[in-house]
Amino acid sequence: MDLKGKHVVITGGSSGIGATMAHAFAEQGARVLVAARSEDKLHEIASRIVGDYVVADLTIPDDVDTFVGKCLDALGHIDVFVNNAGVETSTSFATTDRNDLRTIARLNFEATVLLTRDVLPHMLERGSGHIVQISSVAGAIPFPGLAAYAGTKAGITNFTETLRIEIKHTGVDLTVVSPGPVETEMWERLENDERPFAAVGLKRFKRLGFLPKLSPETVADATVDAVLQAKRFVRLPKRYDGYHMLSNAPRRLVEIALAGTKFPHDWKNEKG
Repeated sequence: MDLKGKHVVITGGSSGIGATMAHAFAEQGARVLVAARSEDKLHEIASRIVGDYVVADLTIPDDVDTFVGKCLDALGHIDVFVNNAGVETSTSFATTDRNDLRTIARLNFEATVLLTRDVLPHMLERGSGHIVQISSVAGAIPFPGLAAYAGTKAGITNFTETLRIEIKHTGVDLTVVSPGPVETEMWERLENDERPFAAVGLKRFKRLGFLPKLSPETVADATVDAVLQAKRFVRLPKRYDGYHMLSNAPRRLVEIALAGTKFPHDWKNEKG
């Protein structure tokens, strides 16, 4: 997809990977709308990229349910939708507060699924579009202290790979971005957390050379390239490829087994 003049929406776009992606897409000539809870940060980002913003708390059902409509009101249409908003915990699952678990599930998984559901009919009707799901290497391999987070990211990966089969040959592309540790505020919180599960596991992984950190720019540039080239996956760093491929092997086998199968485009019947 040539991004010049295209309309891009990025959730969690006020900082970290999301803000860096906003700049990367804008540099390709796209009109970018960023969304998050902090209006001050969003205004700053939007001003720098000459873009748009929507203030939304995607842990609140009403904000999720009205979000795509607000984006369409602002942009007219959406070419690329990036589900980037997410949150983590760093305690043992047994001691994680119930409300924190509910927030993780709502933001990382439920909001991503619902926003995909809301923007997909728009793209199917246009016969083109690209949805990017920000997952994680934690969606393929376990990290003690990140049980709930890892569960949501694994869910997003499997959801997207199943959806890929359903909408094959519709003109709508899907990309799963699964980076390792990225130099953001989120990862800084994990590294500085002195509670046992986060500290003990991360210390061992570092000693084994298992956790090389990526820059947000590396992830953003790879994501933009994936949209330009219609790539299915962004997996960084490369040393994690084996884990991702093993994790995704059953999904690929199912996709191969269903090759040539034509599923009904029943969304056209709903419209009519």
